[in-house]
Amino acid sequence: MKLTNEQIHKIITAVCTAITTVSAIILSTACTISLSVSKNNSNSTQKTEQTSTSSVDSTQIHINPIN
Repeated sequence: MKLTNEQIHKIITAVCTAITTVSAIILSTACTISLSVSKNNSNSTQKTEQTSTSSVDSTQIHINPIN
């Protein structure tokens, strides 16, 4: 099956349109989510809590060399 130049052109146009459409949907969704998060975080404070825990291992190892 041999494709004509017109068919190849239509296929390329359809693929480019699909890629552009998907990119626009992803970009608009990301921007909408970003604006929503930004709106919901206005006039709010974030608190960070950092805790540290330390422990000491009291295991003792005695090495007695054999002469």
